[in-house]
Amino acid sequence: MRPILVICLPAIGDFIRCHSAIQIIAKTFPGHPIDVITSPLAAPLARLMPHVRKAWTLDKRHRKPGIGERRRLAGRLREENYQAAYLLSSSTKAALVPWLAGIPERIGYPRELQFGIVNRLPAGWLKSLVAFGPRKTRLFEQVCAIAMLGARPAADTRLPAPQMAVSPEELSAWRIRHGIDAARPALALYTSEFTNFRSWPAERFISVARDHARRGWSVWLVGGPRERAAAAQIRAELPEAVDFTSTPDITDAMCQIAASTVFLGVDGGICHAAAALGGPCVLIFGSSRSYETGPVNDHVRFLEPPISTPSWVRDTRGVSEERVLAALADAVAGLHRPQGA
Repeated sequence: MRPILVICLPAIGDFIRCHSAIQIIAKTFPGHPIDVITSPLAAPLARLMPHVRKAWTLDKRHRKPGIGERRRLAGRLREENYQAAYLLSSSTKAALVPWLAGIPERIGYPRELQFGIVNRLPAGWLKSLVAFGPRKTRLFEQVCAIAMLGARPAADTRLPAPQMAVSPEELSAWRIRHGIDAARPALALYTSEFTNFRSWPAERFISVARDHARRGWSVWLVGGPRERAAAAQIRAELPEAVDFTSTPDITDAMCQIAASTVFLGVDGGICHAAAALGGPCVLIFGSSRSYETGPVNDHVRFLEPPISTPSWVRDTRGVSEERVLAALADAVAGLHRPQGA
């Protein structure tokens, strides 16, 4: 069976959201291999996603056209004999690759007027092209609409949420490599930068971390270079916290999250990864409301300031420490509840 190519978005959170569309495509074309194109940063996550055979990388950060890089990738894609390409990214630069590769069917919304380069338009493409403000759909719904060729799902249809999985063997090897006691509960914290309006006050993260450490939990600080200063600030107050923010491999970060007992984080790509991995997950949102930008996985517990709170338009201070501790306790208790209870 001829493979199918999916051109995904480059940011970690956006790439993970694209997995909803990949699941729809896999159900529509059972047995067809599905490959993806995304950024070098997000590509390692593809191997954790069901239905994805392999990932091609394209650096989309630079502002230059990068025609040479795209021609080279297109030449390699031509050898794969793809039957169709789904363009979940609407940029012209992304659309050039399957066009240069000669993939016969190139499906997407022509938001940058790529008529001809994109040669199969989902139903309702014109309405999507001119939509703005409240009429625009969420990114999750946009990528699913492309995968369904613009067909409106039935009223009782649930669009698939993104999924990722770390194998038990890989998780066991990670624990051995880092000397992790699987029997000891662990709280994974994703703070973003404390100067970021999406984050939660440093003193509240420290208080929650100290509360769990006092009860015998491990506290793991996860993220990347942007979170290192925040991790150092937490460790200055709680030296026993483990700083994983220097992890060089993003799949290692996925092991950290998958091995934790519960994840507490704020809006960002890592929170989408934690949700897709399926473990207990408590997320704090502020002015970037969870409905618009948050994960769509049902098991996630969202905490947001009431809209009547003046601070909600600026930050997350309207979410109290008491609410977070209660949500974490409830998430952990849910691990021991019988299914359906």
